[in-house]
Amino acid sequence: MLCSILQLSLIAQLPLAQAGQLLLVIVISFAIITLISSTYRFYRMITMGGCALTTVEDCNNFFFIQVARYLSKINRVSSGFGVLIVQFSTDESDKRKVQEALLIALTNTVRQVSDKTCLFRDDCVAAIIDTEEERMPSVAQHMINDLKKAAATVPGVKAFRAGVSSFPMHGLHTPALVDCATQALETVDFDNPLPFAIAPSPAVTEEKTAEPEEIGEINKASKNTALDPLTGVLRPEVIGSYIRKYLLEIRQKKGRAVLLCVGISRIDQIIKLHGEEAADDVIAGVSKVLQNLTRDCDLIGRYHRDDFLILARCTLQQGEMIATRLREAVQKAVFISGSKQIKTSISIGITAHPEHGRTLGQLFSGAYRALEVIRGWNTATCLVYDPAQHAEKAKPKHESRRKH
Repeated sequence: MLCSILQLSLIAQLPLAQAGQLLLVIVISFAIITLISSTYRFYRMITMGGCALTTVEDCNNFFFIQVARYLSKINRVSSGFGVLIVQFSTDESDKRKVQEALLIALTNTVRQVSDKTCLFRDDCVAAIIDTEEERMPSVAQHMINDLKKAAATVPGVKAFRAGVSSFPMHGLHTPALVDCATQALETVDFDNPLPFAIAPSPAVTEEKTAEPEEIGEINKASKNTALDPLTGVLRPEVIGSYIRKYLLEIRQKKGRAVLLCVGISRIDQIIKLHGEEAADDVIAGVSKVLQNLTRDCDLIGRYHRDDFLILARCTLQQGEMIATRLREAVQKAVFISGSKQIKTSISIGITAHPEHGRTLGQLFSGAYRALEVIRGWNTATCLVYDPAQHAEKAKPKHESRRKH
């Protein structure tokens, strides 16, 4: 504080030009110190063990970072993963001590090489399980059975319950996966003999009632819950469910399809220059371009703030043409936010069914990896995923797969 007062006093005594230069140096120095501090804190969080984190906020951030890291390595060393959240009840006053003991018990039920356990909130522990989506229910059941035996010897744990979600069924980003697992555990009583629940597939009602020809449209009753209010396309919570249903129909008819992973460029820069509201206007504007240039039977959804998924029933060659047309249209468009005119661009990662896979997980991981490659080039273009060129070498499966 005294240092700041002395600096301001010194600035006041200098000529205007020199005072401005000194003030600029101080501001830049402060920004650099803040950046170094934030970077160090982030590095500290990802390298520390969960028990070394002292606050509930740090524990929650650590858990979310770990889920995000698993999302980032999809298609590199994994084809899917699940999130298991375990909530415990206790009469002990020192809940953290009970929580850490339960974390050790949970850690003993997972594979040290490929799975990760964390503290979560002040009454939960969590695990991120490297296994395929379809195997997650059976893997979770084995883990809960093992945890029940171990928890019986953990002092202070009266009972526990658990919820499970999996990628990509329950979401394509971290908050959705964590929310689904948390909501699932709240449907189970602590005294249940098998105290865990799998999160239900989103939009299951719409899936059962939709006809093949209408799968790309939303009925009036579900519009309020299925559509993203900003962009008018499917929300992140339901887009995965619709795509899975559409792919099933395509497989049954022995058809072909293309998944486009669309990323908007420069959103962070737009926020910095023009503000959050302008960024929302650009995102909404890009969404309109995508909707205007795709067919009614194509599925369009938002899976991240500035990223979209499009599933089109067509060949890979046709999908490349669609992607190019979308990219060129956005490149030419001018998006209005108040009195501002803003330009942006999009990049598109492309995968095809059946060439790159038959499930949403396989297609999304490839398309997203292609989009990551483009972003590494620092340009805006379209790229078809090529496993030989774009996938990083994975560890041998016998090193990373659970045997159940």
